[in-house]
Amino acid sequence: MTLTSSGIVRNFLLSIPSSYGAQSSVPLILSFHGGTRTSEHQLRLDQLTNPQFNTVAMVVYPQGLNNAWQNIPGRSQNAPDVQFTSDLIGYLANMYCIDSSRIWATGKSDGGGFCGTLACDPNLSKRIAAFAPVSAAFYVNSGSCDPLTAFPPCNPGRSNIPFIEFHGGKDTTIAYNGGPRRGQCLPSIPNYIQQWARRDGLGTKNQSEPFAPDSSVYRFGKGANAGLVAQYYDPVIGHDWPSTVPNSDNSQPSRHVASFNATPIILKFFQQHQLE
Repeated sequence: MTLTSSGIVRNFLLSIPSSYGAQSSVPLILSFHGGTRTSEHQLRLDQLTNPQFNTVAMVVYPQGLNNAWQNIPGRSQNAPDVQFTSDLIGYLANMYCIDSSRIWATGKSDGGGFCGTLACDPNLSKRIAAFAPVSAAFYVNSGSCDPLTAFPPCNPGRSNIPFIEFHGGKDTTIAYNGGPRRGQCLPSIPNYIQQWARRDGLGTKNQSEPFAPDSSVYRFGKGANAGLVAQYYDPVIGHDWPSTVPNSDNSQPSRHVASFNATPIILKFFQQHQLE
């Protein structure tokens, strides 16, 4: 499918659940592909259209210009992707019966980093209810690189933004501990998530608990806000979308399946959060 945004014809894939009817509104998930990948690749990877996991939400897979996204180093660094996302949400809301309080965003790698861009945007942060990037690349354009303090410019239009992230300890593409990459700086994932918790008023201390073999989750917040910000960590997987069955990530040489599936965790998190 196509949509003209900022004078550019943009492409996207759309999956409509079999339960959809024009008389009842449905949630919408935006899923952004990784760098050099495509919307088709992301659809196969994230399994958000698999009825084993999702029979309720509509899922849209935007295609980045040059297979990349805004604010990611490269040819599309200045692409108008935030505007494209806004236009795409508006287009789908006009075409289908979308529950505007339940629009969510996820993505892999560079697409996960673009989720961070959307969460920090003063307008899109008010239209997207929750964010769940995977193996995300949160590039910071700075003269020096300190992964323990680096954080991208961020001016969200609301507080208490639900945000979770998944990462592997053996990720050699987007390192868990951050560092220089492609002329910019990647923050350490613990630092990045901690900054989101601070921004949401949750403090900087988390509750750590094992939730699968070899894996841990670090949750921020208490009471009604418990887990509003969280980070899922598997020390033995690489630059992967965590899955207990083979996929295009974990089937690569020297990689292997995870001890958990990220997809149902993401969907459960999304279902817990909607805009007021």
